Amino acid sequence: MNHFFIQLIAEKKVRRQIKVLQKIYDAKFPITVDEIAEDLDISKRTLSRDIKDIEHSFPEQEVLELNTVYGYSIDHSHYVDDLIARISEESPLLLIVNGVFQEEFKSIDEWADELFISTSTLHRYLTHLKNILKEFKLELSLTPIAFLGEEVNIRHFFFNFFYNMNDISTISHPTEAEYELHKKALAGYDEITKISNTLQHRRALYWIMVVNIRIKQGHFVKIDPELKKLQTQMDTYRVIAQLAEILIPILAAAGVPEDEIVYMDLLTMDTYVYSGDKVLSGFHTETEMDAVDAFLMKSFQELGLGSPEKSELTVFIAYLRNQILLSKLTPLFQKNVYEVNRFIKSRHSALFYKWTELLANDPIKQIAKIEYIEDVAVNLAMFTHYFAYNQQLKERKRHILFTFDGPNAYLNYLTTLVEKFNIKNVEITLITNHHATNKNVEELNVDVVVCNYKDDNEILNCEMYKTERVPTEYDWEQIRSIVFYTDEIM
Repeated sequence: MNHFFIQLIAEKKVRRQIKVLQKIYDAKFPITVDEIAEDLDISKRTLSRDIKDIEHSFPEQEVLELNTVYGYSIDHSHYVDDLIARISEESPLLLIVNGVFQEEFKSIDEWADELFISTSTLHRYLTHLKNILKEFKLELSLTPIAFLGEEVNIRHFFFNFFYNMNDISTISHPTEAEYELHKKALAGYDEITKISNTLQHRRALYWIMVVNIRIKQGHFVKIDPELKKLQTQMDTYRVIAQLAEILIPILAAAGVPEDEIVYMDLLTMDTYVYSGDKVLSGFHTETEMDAVDAFLMKSFQELGLGSPEKSELTVFIAYLRNQILLSKLTPLFQKNVYEVNRFIKSRHSALFYKWTELLANDPIKQIAKIEYIEDVAVNLAMFTHYFAYNQQLKERKRHILFTFDGPNAYLNYLTTLVEKFNIKNVEITLITNHHATNKNVEELNVDVVVCNYKDDNEILNCEMYKTERVPTEYDWEQIRSIVFYTDEIM
């Protein structure tokens, strides 16, 4: 579910109905009203009304299939997408944000008339928007409705808004002219550097859209003089400065300040595709470079990963270098997508918490001005998992520890199910006399623990999958994925 989009839906009822629809669709099997109500913490009466409203939204189609014994199910994801698209086209806050981007300066009364809602309702919605803007270090003006703050943060908000709305709404997509601008920028970069670039296509395209519009509207960034002095000495700046000579006539007839060229140079780091064979352009200072080197050496040792290969180390250095430089524009570049953070925290919790601890207690936190430690830790956890952990798993058999709790006869039955997973390249261990501990994980060299109980006494230093108290068919399906598809824990 698109968390950024849900945040911009001010109506609680609509947000709840989207969650209901998504909950039913995500379920691998039909789900009952009782299960939905419990999971979403709403009453069955409210849920029944929501289901009727959802069905009325699609009068021509039977969206929710009801099995009187097993519950509700949805076979096609486009129903969820269609409902979200309909809501986005009518959502007051989405329309207001797009209006502000297009510089439609209107008062509260004018917006209320256009949206056919009362001014009191609009005030309530705008309070909701004000809280969202605060996360981007922005304020909301009401006379007329506009966003106030540093230009780098305003652009960051608009980028996140349109980038996240891309798959949901038809509101403000990049134009053909901006597609052409993107193509010319890539071709120009390749021509100047004689190196084929590997930037993220869609991310770069939406940045071009936002920057292009803001410059044409006369909104320019202001770069700290010391940052400008350091960045203009970088090799990448010389490339972007040459590229700007090609692009500026397209961006703005009157040209743009040097601060914008510096901004564009730094902005390319947010579209960077990390690869071990890329050449780094360097840091601003030796202090930053030494701090990153020291932090990574210490971290790899504490994580028990030994000495990383050059290609692996290059990716970590490039990421931290980019974060240091981008944070000099705004620390908002450190932030991750909500769904990515939640997924990694849940799926790789031990690795995530270790990186969080390492960042919090190292000088790198101050030197890199890390404001969003958890977001940076999530990215470092993903890089670590991709390179180091996968390499370790290739070199030895994967070890999965099953630890179950329950009645004696049932434990014997579970043993027969677990033994079916003894296959080549996977080692299976089952314990039933105690809960798994980090001592077990370390002594047995365990990669994944599968359990059917909750134990908050100890965070295990490995991946973990928790089944229902009595593992369901869905749980066994996920366990099969864990066993047969290496480290895929769904």
